[in-house]
Amino acid sequence: MTESAQDTPPLKPSKSTRTVPIPDSLTSVRGYPDKLKIYRIEASPFWQVRCFENGKTIKLSTKTTDKQEAIEFAKATYNRILHAQATGKALTQGTRFDICANKMLDAQKSRVERGELSKMAHDNDIYMLNKRILPEFGPMELASISFATLQDFVGKIGADLAPSSIQRHLGIVYKVMEYALHRQLLLAMPNFPTIKKKDEPRGWFPDAQYKALITRATELVGTSAKVQTTEAGAPRTLKFTADLPKMVQFMVNSFIRPTDLKNMQHKHVEIVRSEKVYLRLTLPKSKNKDAPIVTMAEAVTVYEQLKSIYADESLAEQDDYVFMPQYRNRDTALRELQHQFNYLLEDLGFKTGPQGEARTIYSLRHTSIMYRLLDGDKIDLLTLARNARTSVEMIERFYASKLTGEQNIDMIQSDRRNPKVKAHLPTLNLETPDTTAPALSIVDGTLQLAKVPAKKTPAAPALPKSRATTRKTA
Repeated sequence: MTESAQDTPPLKPSKSTRTVPIPDSLTSVRGYPDKLKIYRIEASPFWQVRCFENGKTIKLSTKTTDKQEAIEFAKATYNRILHAQATGKALTQGTRFDICANKMLDAQKSRVERGELSKMAHDNDIYMLNKRILPEFGPMELASISFATLQDFVGKIGADLAPSSIQRHLGIVYKVMEYALHRQLLLAMPNFPTIKKKDEPRGWFPDAQYKALITRATELVGTSAKVQTTEAGAPRTLKFTADLPKMVQFMVNSFIRPTDLKNMQHKHVEIVRSEKVYLRLTLPKSKNKDAPIVTMAEAVTVYEQLKSIYADESLAEQDDYVFMPQYRNRDTALRELQHQFNYLLEDLGFKTGPQGEARTIYSLRHTSIMYRLLDGDKIDLLTLARNARTSVEMIERFYASKLTGEQNIDMIQSDRRNPKVKAHLPTLNLETPDTTAPALSIVDGTLQLAKVPAKKTPAAPALPKSRATTRKTA
């Protein structure tokens, strides 16, 4: 016996088909673009509104079963869309900033795992979010964040932070809202305040101070001191290791960044002995740069000395770290070096430069590049920038901007037509001129001027010798 069609149970509509517009219900709104429509769906008794805008579909429930009320709701929705576009304000309601921030961090963490973003950058974002951003924006709806809201935030943090730090905070807020925008939680981004950033090159150490750093750091090795390393908490005992003086010398002779100190292993270091002696550093990528770095000759001596020290402790194998290899947590290793160096600066009174510029462990890299600008023989900025894993623009903004004409007096007074002549301008004789009338005499009945011996022009004083091109290991 066959089963009749009447006995077959009807198919239940799937969840996806229950939210599809009922064709006969699609209605355009008179006087508005055809992309704005109201319609009914199986899943709800209420009219729905749909609008296509900038490649995105905006769908909302009108919360009414009355068609005329639904049309009015659609008009109001479209007007809100236009207003949001004009003012840069978010449209979608119901999403808190802190929820989106956590989701953004989850997505960003996967970038760290893929090697697209450094863990330090990710951790810095978390710190800034917790410190200042979430206390300000955490419970706010994304739609309520406008230009005025952001401007008020800048006013609150501006008294304590430099322009570059303010930009970093706004950049994190932007990342959170951009995350929401890409997931259609926002219709448009609000306008962000413009922060005028003033370049503040870090201080560096002239010759005398560089030598003082090495001398004092060497004296501190093996000693300890009570220091306050955090704003809150009891002082701790800081022990000074042989890494401190070696780090000072190595950074000044190698152009590396402080983050390279914690990542550099012996397998990244190759000693080259040919016409020139140097280290070839094939370090992990930093600032999206991975080109090898070549060092000054003095870096070879420093490296060999430090390697010898840790070889006695079986900590100088290829996979061991060059600096502070006893610390498996490399962030802790770098912090220990920073604490030691900060104490050294405080002890010598070198925390600030002559014009009030702050000095940190990063200033050793600054010093390295400055010495090449001052002492390098015809070194071009492109070569220097590539070797230091930076750009010519950064060299000019943060390093060359500190140079004065007097520091390159040899170059100022050089003469390409005669390299041996340092100053080709004539030396003026500033002595009081001899106004005595020349003697006259009669020779063979002819009136002639007497010959007057020419006065010798005093030689110009010798110019100082150029600076030494290398810094000797103490």
